[in-house]
Amino acid sequence: MNLRPVHTIGLTAILLLVAGTAAVISQPETLTGGSVAFIQKQEQENAVLTPCSRFTEGYMQLPFATGNFAQWPTLYHEKAGAVVEEHLQSFLKPAKCDATTGAEALPAGPKLQELARMLPSWKNATVSQTEVGAVLLEYLRAYECALQERLYFLHPDALEELKGRLQNAGAESEVIDISDLIAEVSEEDKTITREYATARPTLHRALTIVGGLGRLLPLHGELQCIERASLDIRNALALGAEASACLPRIWNAKDPLRDLQP
Repeated sequence: MNLRPVHTIGLTAILLLVAGTAAVISQPETLTGGSVAFIQKQEQENAVLTPCSRFTEGYMQLPFATGNFAQWPTLYHEKAGAVVEEHLQSFLKPAKCDATTGAEALPAGPKLQELARMLPSWKNATVSQTEVGAVLLEYLRAYECALQERLYFLHPDALEELKGRLQNAGAESEVIDISDLIAEVSEEDKTITREYATARPTLHRALTIVGGLGRLLPLHGELQCIERASLDIRNALALGAEASACLPRIWNAKDPLRDLQP
């Protein structure tokens, strides 16, 4: 008599377990941040970025792929500053009213095209002035990757840097003092830390200003085209008025069109 409730509880537990298993199997997999299905879905939908390394073939044309590390910050900021300055100067150029696409209406300048050809993501793409922000952000990404890679191999790269300086100076011996290596490593570490702290915020502020001005650039171009159209209409009306003044009056139709010589 006492076993009947136990059997009932056990049978109920088995039924609940079977029902729960069937429900789990029947329900589709929930996509969470750490699930494999979510990662595969993201890889299929999102564009694959190029390898983040200065030694890959796509980044060999960049100024900080090889060479003197002390010149990297100067080369990066000069290139980015030149592109931003060229973009600001493009606001003063006359609008192309006969353009059919954005690339024709706002064509990229030579400096922006040169920078885009250095980046693997933009080598085969048509660049316009409206895409200057995307090109500069990709350039910043490549620069930060180069800095991070330099930090990973800081000691051997600093040693090669010192060897290169000795060779350029024509030194007979390539023996490097440990104190010089420590000083070079410390200096490069400070440079990398400073660039990490200033490069991205500086570019973001510049793009914020450029973006604010760029929002008004299409309106500025449309106003220029309207002004040109109004001038064309005024010139056409003036030519029509001048031509009508040369025609004979309708009530003097018998008069000749030109004065006859006596």
